[in-house]
Amino acid sequence: MADMKTIESKLPFNYKTIKITQSRIDKGLLAIPVSLIDYFPKHKTKIYMAYGDNSKATAKNFTPYTSSSRECRIGGMKRLYERLQIKNDDELVIQILDKDRYRIFTEKQFENKIIRIEEELDKSEDEVEVGLKLEQISTIANFNFKQTLLSEFYRLSKKGFEKRKYNKPKLSKTKEGVPVSLRIILSEIYNGKCQISGFGFLMETGNPYFEIHHIKPDLGDHLKNLLVVSPNVHAQFTYAKLEELFDEEGWLRRVKFNNKEFVVNHIIDKIPKKFIKEIHY
Repeated sequence: MADMKTIESKLPFNYKTIKITQSRIDKGLLAIPVSLIDYFPKHKTKIYMAYGDNSKATAKNFTPYTSSSRECRIGGMKRLYERLQIKNDDELVIQILDKDRYRIFTEKQFENKIIRIEEELDKSEDEVEVGLKLEQISTIANFNFKQTLLSEFYRLSKKGFEKRKYNKPKLSKTKEGVPVSLRIILSEIYNGKCQISGFGFLMETGNPYFEIHHIKPDLGDHLKNLLVVSPNVHAQFTYAKLEELFDEEGWLRRVKFNNKEFVVNHIIDKIPKKFIKEIHY
């Protein structure tokens, strides 16, 4: 369609933006491009707009494309444009929350909020905090929780490798544990099931028991270097005769324990190779 183009998203999410023109800024209108009108009412009515991550929505006058103006638009935006210092050719992220309920961010605001929470997520050391950060990302991106987990897995899989760190007790040194955020993401995505055997079981607490194996012991906690495994498989990585086959991107694809071959299950195969931003004019 002539009034929409797609480019690769900088974030691990698909999202839509509307490019703003100076004439609409001057009139205090948000013109809805033809490529988006199916997401909006077909008659003149009130719709409800939330701004940023504010949950409070404000009623706005909505005019459909079938009106005499021949333009699908939302009125009463002038004060918001002034407050956000919107300029010609700026992009607004538009999200459809529910029937007649929508949310907009400036693209810069959208990107900065998600990046900030992702940075906090990566540093989190508490399971409850990790869950809250993932929920925050889910809300802002307008993704369900499962989609958010997959997107965060994708983001982390693109990070560079870092050498594994060591804790330093008095008499010896032990390898640092996997960060809580990574452990929770891996647990949720694989449901605590071994990526080699598919085996898993629940503890008395109701939580799945699993162990995380570092494929290369001295490399860091990169997703390409981590596997969710059962205790039996973990022991085989340590003690059995081992052969490993990696693909061009560095994912372990096949493993042999004492000449018995297994295929490694990777969620990355079910995640898009890239995420898309739709720019609507």
